[in-house]
Amino acid sequence: MTDRPFYFGTNFKMHQTPTESRQFVSDLHERLGSPDSVQLFVIPPYTSLVWAVEEAVDTGIWVGAQNMHFAERGAFTGEISAAMLQAAGVDMVMLGHAERRQLFGETDAALHKKVQAALRAGLRILLCVGENAEEKAFGIEAETVARQLKIALHNFRSDDLPRLIVAYEPVWSIGEGGTPAGVADVEYTARHIRATLVTLFGTAGQTVPLLYGGSVNLDNCVDYARLDLIDGLFVGRAAWQVAGYVEVFQAGFAAKTEATS
Repeated sequence: MTDRPFYFGTNFKMHQTPTESRQFVSDLHERLGSPDSVQLFVIPPYTSLVWAVEEAVDTGIWVGAQNMHFAERGAFTGEISAAMLQAAGVDMVMLGHAERRQLFGETDAALHKKVQAALRAGLRILLCVGENAEEKAFGIEAETVARQLKIALHNFRSDDLPRLIVAYEPVWSIGEGGTPAGVADVEYTARHIRATLVTLFGTAGQTVPLLYGGSVNLDNCVDYARLDLIDGLFVGRAAWQVAGYVEVFQAGFAAKTEATS
C-alpha cells in the first residue's frame, strides 16, 4: 500500500438540478468536513458544474465533469470542450465511462484524443476501463483493459501521471441490472491494470491511483476497499443521496484503514 489518499466519489449521470448538486456538496461537507488522507469527489451534470464548483471552494471536495469533446472549438452541437471545463473551474474530467462507449459509440482512439486534449487544458483525468460481459465470458478481461489503457494513454508522458486516476468498472457490473463483481475478479483485473501501467511508465506506473466501481454498495464496499491493489471506490446509485454517500464512504474508509494499519 502506498501513501496515496483514499479516493471516494460518485457520478450523478443525468440526475440532479444545479440547486440539488449545490446542496449535495454543502450537505456532504457539513457531514464529513475535510477528512485527512481522503480525497472526496462528485461528478454532476454539466448544468450543475459551476454551482457545485462554487459550493466546493475551500472544502477539499473535487468536482468533475462527465465527459468532453477532444476539439478545442467547432461545429459540434451539444458538446463541450476541455477549455470550457477549465473555465468552469472543475478539478477533473471523467473519460471513457462504459455508457459513453456503449451508448454513444466512443472508441479507444477517440478517448486517446480526449486524453490529450484534457492534458493540454491542464485537467486531471479519471479514466474508466473495463470489460463487457462477452469479453469476460471469453476470458479476455486482462487483454481488454490493457488495450484500453495502451490506446488511451498513447504518448502520455510520465511527467503527467500526477494528473491521472484510473477507475476499473466492469461493464457487466454497472447500472440497474449490474451484478456485483467478486473480490477475486476485481483483484485479478486490477493486477493486470497495474501491470499495464508499469509496462507503459515503468516504476512511475505504480503511483497512479486505481479505483474500483461497479455496483458498489454498503454490503460489499468493505471487501473491495480492503484490496491492496485498490486505492478507492467509485460508487453509483448507492451514493446519490448524501446519507448513502456518507455511509458507504465511512465503511470503505474504515476497512481500508484497518487493512493498511
